[in-house]
Amino acid sequence: MTTTIPVDPSLVTQQQYRITPESTHYALTRFPFTSYVLHFSSGNVTPKQVKEELIKFFEMNHQLVMEIANCRRSNTRNNINDYDVLLFLKDSISFSHLLEQTRWPPSIAGEKFTFLSFPAIPPQLSLIIKNVDLHIDFEEFVEDLKSTYPEIKNVIRMKNKFQNFIKMIKVELTSPSIRHQLLEQKKLTVNHITYDIDEYLAPANVLICSKCMGIGHFKKQCLQINETCKTCGEQFSDYKLHNCSLIEKCIHCQQNHKSNALKCPIIKNFRAELTRNLLNSKKPVASSSTSSSAGNNNVVNNNFRWGQVESCFPSLTPAQVFSNNPMMNKLDDLISKIVEVKEQLTNLTSKQTKFEEFMLEKSQSDERVIQKIESLCLNNNELKKDVAQLEVLFSRHDNMFTKLIFPILDDLLFLNAAQNLDRKGNPLDADVRSRFDRYRIQVKKASEVIHRTS
Repeated sequence: MTTTIPVDPSLVTQQQYRITPESTHYALTRFPFTSYVLHFSSGNVTPKQVKEELIKFFEMNHQLVMEIANCRRSNTRNNINDYDVLLFLKDSISFSHLLEQTRWPPSIAGEKFTFLSFPAIPPQLSLIIKNVDLHIDFEEFVEDLKSTYPEIKNVIRMKNKFQNFIKMIKVELTSPSIRHQLLEQKKLTVNHITYDIDEYLAPANVLICSKCMGIGHFKKQCLQINETCKTCGEQFSDYKLHNCSLIEKCIHCQQNHKSNALKCPIIKNFRAELTRNLLNSKKPVASSSTSSSAGNNNVVNNNFRWGQVESCFPSLTPAQVFSNNPMMNKLDDLISKIVEVKEQLTNLTSKQTKFEEFMLEKSQSDERVIQKIESLCLNNNELKKDVAQLEVLFSRHDNMFTKLIFPILDDLLFLNAAQNLDRKGNPLDADVRSRFDRYRIQVKKASEVIHRTS
């Protein structure tokens, strides 16, 4: 039997900023690093075996002392034979070394395992780059940054609460030593511009009751009799009898998401207030009971310490205050102008490249024209040789006509004229002589024409 519990918005508004000692204790005593989840599909590997074999394997194969904070089995099961083992690390060196999947052993206690997902880069391996202009070429910025520091895995432009980009960039690394080196230098140069860097401080963990989905107390402290479904927001006395509608409805803000989702605006406000209180805390509190009785909403319990992991997960620093500094504004203007000059230089470079390509094509075309002219000159010389040879042949033929054929013709005409007479000396055919004379005149004229043309 399920019943819907109405939520009073006024009560939610009063509850969203109430910082309890339990929420402070939860934020300060969680494991500093996200767990590695080892998924097994067979066997019955215990957390003790996982811990011992991993320590032994990395000491023998990688000469690394693996610092493991805790190792336990998960309560959730997908199938009967499936189970997960959660591995929590103490320091950033151990955590970063395990980010490379090839460094893991192929099996543990004779059983194969897989990774359903890898943990995200924690704040202990992250940095913040300040005052990065919004008008820069972000892809070029990332490329230059990764080429200088190959240990950088992700570069993320930060946003404000209105989801607008700001002048801060988050850098996630896989090497604690490089991060420590950069923090000591306090500056970073990208594309010939120097930026200030600082450590990245993540928001505090929010304590959400797994029974009633309330904020700021543990399940053992919950006074609610029935349990609350994190999906639909309904209460039930027995999980087996609960028929969830699968329609997501948050009990805090009544929006369509799960009640323990960190994107809930009320949980976001609680998380921001808790983080501010942790950053601004200066005076230690004697005990959680005293703080609770005092009724102070800004409660911070400094009796909880990190112990051996304190060096890898340092205490929170005071809140950073950003003011409108005229010098910083001038620097921003200067950086924006430098970016504009860089864009103009890039345009000039592209135009110069196109001009150089044009000149190269023109030079190649000129070479081809010169080659064709040289080829024509060679052909002209050969034509001149052929003309000279023809002139020699014409002169030879002319000499042959004038010195040989014409005298023979004259002799033949004279002989024919003598043969055309009878015994009395009279011509036998009067037209023969006239025809011969006409032929002779025509041949003479043809010879004269040849001489004029030559």
